[in-house]
Amino acid sequence: MALATTNIRSGAFGDLKVYAGDWTGSSGDAAGTITLKGGRVYLVNVYNQDDTSQEDRPTPCAVSVSSGTITVTIYNKSTVTLGRFLIIYA
Repeated sequence: MALATTNIRSGAFGDLKVYAGDWTGSSGDAAGTITLKGGRVYLVNVYNQDDTSQEDRPTPCAVSVSSGTITVTIYNKSTVTLGRFLIIYA
């Protein structure tokens, strides 16, 4: 199962934008991406909330911005069924 996002929420946080939701993924999957329109990222939090996980709870990710497109790449290391993410950007 590739990285999948559900229960997406988006809105404003003052004059910043917020994008949040749930994510799932399987061990050994290729990295997954979330793409947004914007120019600056202030916070990315990708977290594993599975109580049986033997991995570190924060999930590694990378952010790149090019020509007004933000790409967040999530590097899942284990099977996750209760993942959450939060991105604050402008």
